[in-house]
Amino acid sequence: MNIRLTNLWPAVSRRARRGVLVAVTGFGLGFAAPAQAQTDLSGERVNMIIPYQEGSGSTIHGRLFAIGLEKHLPGQPTIIVENIDGGGSVRGINQFAARANPDGLDIAAIATGTFFQYLLKDPAVEYDLPSFRPFLASPFGLLVYASTDMATSDDSVENVRQLIENPPIYGASGPTSSDLPVLLSFSLLGIKPQYVFGLSNAETRAGFERGEFGLNYDNMASWAQAVKPLVDDGTARPLFTLGFEENGKIVRDPMLPDVPTFLEIYEAINGKPLEGIEYEVWKAAFNIRVMGSKMLVLPADTSDEIVAQYADAAEAAVEGDEFKTEAAQATLGEYPQRVGADAETVFKASLEMSDEARAWLFDWLESEFDVSR
Repeated sequence: MNIRLTNLWPAVSRRARRGVLVAVTGFGLGFAAPAQAQTDLSGERVNMIIPYQEGSGSTIHGRLFAIGLEKHLPGQPTIIVENIDGGGSVRGINQFAARANPDGLDIAAIATGTFFQYLLKDPAVEYDLPSFRPFLASPFGLLVYASTDMATSDDSVENVRQLIENPPIYGASGPTSSDLPVLLSFSLLGIKPQYVFGLSNAETRAGFERGEFGLNYDNMASWAQAVKPLVDDGTARPLFTLGFEENGKIVRDPMLPDVPTFLEIYEAINGKPLEGIEYEVWKAAFNIRVMGSKMLVLPADTSDEIVAQYADAAEAAVEGDEFKTEAAQATLGEYPQRVGADAETVFKASLEMSDEARAWLFDWLESEFDVSR
């Protein structure tokens, strides 16, 4: 994309610009503000809300893009990152929805928890997720692995059969958190772990390394530094990835092409592919957890021009030299970054869940984890 936007406003401060708008509308002068919002952000401060703690994957991802956006947005504004943790992203995104203005000076990071809390109708959710304006979607694959004590074969299918017969202890945050797609995958395969809830990903991995848990999963952003060493030293064996969607089909994760996908394992175990309502629910969870894993959005009512401006800047950042560093590549992996209309397609797919599928998911959560509606 190379969209040129006309600068209709001078580079004044946010407070001054809003003051002018209030004055114009207050006196009722009979004409509307310019259709295109300010595009030159010289001297401005853009606030980026990241609804997770410092050091989280969303924070690392958000700070990387903050650097790129600062360089490529018109006027090179300063981007201030604000971490607002709590409620699986609900606290920070509630604040974003309530306070952000559609003038290009507020953006937010959303992730798996943002979608699940909205789709599962968490009473704490006050944001209207479909009204947000996405401009970037970063896919992240996911790997499930087991201890070599629990999975003794070199064959993933045989290892899954062992875990079905001998359920492991598994640590997780909770059934309605970002763990949901993995817990659903275990359930569909017939693996029934003994769950220990209330733990972060870092805590579960540490417990796995100490031998307290026999099963774990990690985002592929953690593969090189945290998971591969466990595989190399014989502590862990990969079982399956959730895969990656390419041209409408779920294929093997590009970062681990030798590891089968969940759908491959399911078919091998059951003698038939996953289908029907179970597939619809699993695919919706997959869209959220993998294809829409980390996204950057503008608030509701942001103009198409400002959204395009941010999409252009994100695309320029991805293609720039600063994103070709080893650290950037480790953060983004080998996944194509989706900007603009492509990001919106991922966003909408992550929100698609029929009433029947939602009812099935609620019934499953209640029967498996005693989670009431």
